Amino acid sequence: MNQSLANPFVSVLIRSYNRLQHVLEIVDICLTQNYDNFEVVVIEQSNEAEWEKYKSAFDRYDSRVRVIRSQPLGPIGARNVGVAHCKGAVVLFMDDDDLPVGEDWIASHAKHFVDPLCIGVSGRHVHAINEKPRYKDMERAYDRCLTHSFLLRGRVFTGIGRVKKPVEWLHGNNCSLRRERIIALGGWYPYLKTEGEEHSLYYKFQQTKMPGEYLMFDPQPVVLRRFDISGGNDRRNIPLHELLVNRMKYYHWVIAEHFPLRFYGLYPVFMLDGFKIAARFYRRSSSFTDIFWIRWFGLKNGKRLDVFSEFVKYPFLVLRFLLTRKPKWDGRITALGKECHTV
Repeated sequence: MNQSLANPFVSVLIRSYNRLQHVLEIVDICLTQNYDNFEVVVIEQSNEAEWEKYKSAFDRYDSRVRVIRSQPLGPIGARNVGVAHCKGAVVLFMDDDDLPVGEDWIASHAKHFVDPLCIGVSGRHVHAINEKPRYKDMERAYDRCLTHSFLLRGRVFTGIGRVKKPVEWLHGNNCSLRRERIIALGGWYPYLKTEGEEHSLYYKFQQTKMPGEYLMFDPQPVVLRRFDISGGNDRRNIPLHELLVNRMKYYHWVIAEHFPLRFYGLYPVFMLDGFKIAARFYRRSSSFTDIFWIRWFGLKNGKRLDVFSEFVKYPFLVLRFLLTRKPKWDGRITALGKECHTV
């Protein structure tokens, strides 16, 4: 049985990669919170030049702030290693390019864990302070908030203004979870990159949860999304081929494990849908331009030709993943991070 946590010790976990200037902003906000039972853990993976530029700025903080230096671990690896280093009963995840809003951000997460059946909380994301509702159909947005489609796409809709309980998964940014449950579930499957990175943990939770246990959405803890911050893992500067490879990993290594009948029964549908999703993101959102087609035919037509070229080669990529064995992961989070060091 889970404990009722009336005033839990919260570990705010920030994964950082070449964005230390913005991490300092987040830490400063954390230290002005009206909740005092917390620590801040920074998983710092920046290059040496970035670290040398900003490391002295961390000396001004007290013992509530710990910085763990590591080689680049990737989004999921940093999340798992971060959990291993956290001391809190609750882990509150924060991306290094966004900002918590208000002095009650931590408290707004922590209050929910007094209920022993509450396993995790996802908060609201805004694109501007005092923004107006950004969904045309608010009821539809509410119904879809943090759900999965039949083809297991993660629907987000975390800009709504009402509590929703339960939800099927939690957004990786501005979410809090019981640390002991993360460890018991074996964390997130680490051999993914960007595509579906949050979902592997929640598939396991939904299949093993005890009666009454739930995840929820609360609009009170707010985070400001900042899409113009440079650095990080360059998610929006990825070539189409890499997007497709990442999606194949998610499909064959995660969805196939948890939903084998649906996945293999509708295998052609999943493959075509996956290509459509990757191609749409590439054409609309990716800033990647270092490719032959774009250099010769311009951005718009070059991307079209690149999509066609990858579609021709796509069956061979699919066949490759059908024949590739899934990398094993033992889920031992507490054994991670031995090569990392506190600074």
